[in-house]
Amino acid sequence: MSKKMNIIIVEDRMMARDELKYLLSLHPDVNILGEFETTAEAWQLISSGQVDGAFLDINIATEPGAAGMDLAFRIDRLPLANPPWIVFTTGYEEYALSAHTVTPYGYLVKPLDDTKVSAVLDKIRRSNQRKDTNQFEERIEIKHKLVDRGETIWCTKYLALDDILYIQTTKGENSVRVQLTFGEILKGVNLPISRWLSEYNLPNFMQIHKSSLVNLKHVNGYKPDPFKVDSYNITFKGNDTELPIGKTYFVQLLDVLKNPASSRLKIQ
Repeated sequence: MSKKMNIIIVEDRMMARDELKYLLSLHPDVNILGEFETTAEAWQLISSGQVDGAFLDINIATEPGAAGMDLAFRIDRLPLANPPWIVFTTGYEEYALSAHTVTPYGYLVKPLDDTKVSAVLDKIRRSNQRKDTNQFEERIEIKHKLVDRGETIWCTKYLALDDILYIQTTKGENSVRVQLTFGEILKGVNLPISRWLSEYNLPNFMQIHKSSLVNLKHVNGYKPDPFKVDSYNITFKGNDTELPIGKTYFVQLLDVLKNPASSRLKIQ
């Protein structure tokens, strides 16, 4: 049996709290530690280190400013190896879009139902399984930045290589973004592709473009680029993202995908 997830609900409307509480109660591996009307009340429990995740309303009408987003940034900056994951709940699509600045595990647009809640919980379970598998693997330190209303905050994360889906140079900047398998994106990482290749042992990674490194463990295949002649994009397992494949890298990539056992890569 999988370990229970200790979660909290932060929502100012009682009916919405009760609805979410009922939907979560349908999942035996979810343990609701508490439900809160305000972010201040929730923070007391979150900062204690007992919480695995939070279902957080973005727009808390009973508090001034952007209280939901403020709490999300505080959670993201907690000095913990595994800070609580965040699932945003909202009644408005535009709030859901703004929530991605914190890269949550997911967001739920109201009205809620079991299909929506089950989908996001399944995503979290898969991520937890990967973390359990990788917990004894060597981790790398990545410094990345968050921008909170104009203020740049530098954060540090420790990751197993299997947590990384791909690394891509940020257009117009001297930095890269690191896309993680569970959806989070680490932005403003001041470590160019060349240094990733020279400073880290990356047995399952391959450069597919001058601006991209991919983890071949998560690669599904490739497909034609619908907008460019004789061009192809790489595709990933369980992820809709597609990345362009540079022409000078295509032949080698094709060889590795067809014959992984004979390549220098150790794809498992």
